[in-house]
Amino acid sequence: MSIALRLVLHLPRDAATVPLVRRLLDQALRTLGVADGCRDDVGLILTEACANVIEHALEIDDYEIVIEVSGERCVLHVVNAGSLVDASLLAPVSPAPAGPAADAEMPGEPVLDEHGRGLHIIRSLADELYLTPSLTGGLLLQAVISLRWTADAEVWQRH
Repeated sequence: MSIALRLVLHLPRDAATVPLVRRLLDQALRTLGVADGCRDDVGLILTEACANVIEHALEIDDYEIVIEVSGERCVLHVVNAGSLVDASLLAPVSPAPAGPAADAEMPGEPVLDEHGRGLHIIRSLADELYLTPSLTGGLLLQAVISLRWTADAEVWQRH
């Protein structure tokens, strides 16, 4: 039987919670034997998702994070219960152009400003990303990440 982890956190919408939850997740993944680079990616995804809640969900006082690790994957759920979100606003945005053309506006290719880069970072690191209106209002971000293990973790992954 492999080990499964489910961690549920209810946090105040405060920037001080972001490094706290990132360290907590990193330590749990380290204990299970997740490889360093993979832990860094999962931590960055969580950081960006939490930062989005803190910056954009101004009408709420707290938010929830659910972290599930089972088998070969980690699923992060970040939920804010703010105002109902219009699902049409959740369409994917094309990435910014690279190279010299990045300074010129290209038809059909939006150039990213400071806001919105967090979701592009999450999309680039996660295997799957879902942004859906939460049943209680607000937004549910769900990111699925395939885990990479250290050699020492093999004992945890035996069935």
